[in-house]
Amino acid sequence: RRMKTKIEPRGLARIEAANYLGLSASTFDRLVNTKQMPQPRLASSNRVVWDRRELDDCFERLPRKGEAPGNPWHSV
Repeated sequence: RRMKTKIEPRGLARIEAANYLGLSASTFDRLVNTKQMPQPRLASSNRVVWDRRELDDCFERLPRKGEAPGNPWHSV
């Protein structure tokens, strides 16, 4: 018997990207528009996807609750 390996796609559609981050689509759109989340990549002439790694990087830079927005190291 062969084990089936599930492959996680690196490129995510808009709703998948929002779900991946635990956000509503409208909140995700707002974060993309304010450049807190990355712009999509053009996968084909009529399809855009968000890079999972770029989403992770941007998510890490979001401020924590009670933390001032921006780089926390500026206050050190």
